[in-house]
Amino acid sequence: MSQNLIKAGVIVPSQWPLARVWLEVANLLTIAPRHIERLEFWQHQIWVKVQHKKPVFVSYRRLPLWKETGLEAIQNCSDRSTLDQLGEMLSLEVKHYQTQYHPVVLEEWRSAWANKAQQFKREAQRQAQEEERLKPLRLRQQTYQQWSDGWKTVLHYCNSFDALERLAPELQRQSQEFTDLPEAETAMELWHQRWQELTQATA
Repeated sequence: MSQNLIKAGVIVPSQWPLARVWLEVANLLTIAPRHIERLEFWQHQIWVKVQHKKPVFVSYRRLPLWKETGLEAIQNCSDRSTLDQLGEMLSLEVKHYQTQYHPVVLEEWRSAWANKAQQFKREAQRQAQEEERLKPLRLRQQTYQQWSDGWKTVLHYCNSFDALERLAPELQRQSQEFTDLPEAETAMELWHQRWQELTQATA
């Protein structure tokens, strides 16, 4: 895992609005924006040509846009695994470039990461509770499916109308065990389907 947010593609300064970068650089250098002749996005810093002065370099990490993009990356994490990976990356990033980070930025990132982690934790708990709540129903559905599959096999080997008629009461009686399931409403359709197959076979 890269410890650099730029190399990892988490933050891509070249996608920032140029006008916003221009203003933030000017503010950082305490000069009027019109005094900047040109900006160039280099790999880890911005090359800045100021009027009547030698070019200077400005670190991306010193701009408000850097903090905002980091916060967006945290908010855009879709699951806990991605958040953990980003957290590790942020930790290594800050350790490596510690002198370029203002404490306020670090605190906002930590707070945003903790809030996102708590959000995923609550969601995981909610899903676990929902899974536990639905467990009895799913067990009932599984039992019904096994019962239904068994009857499909029995009816498949039923090759006469008389035998089929003798099975109907038993099928109907057993299907009453699953009246709490919507699927059970189609139980007798298995019987009617086999009746149709026999009718077509003897036509």
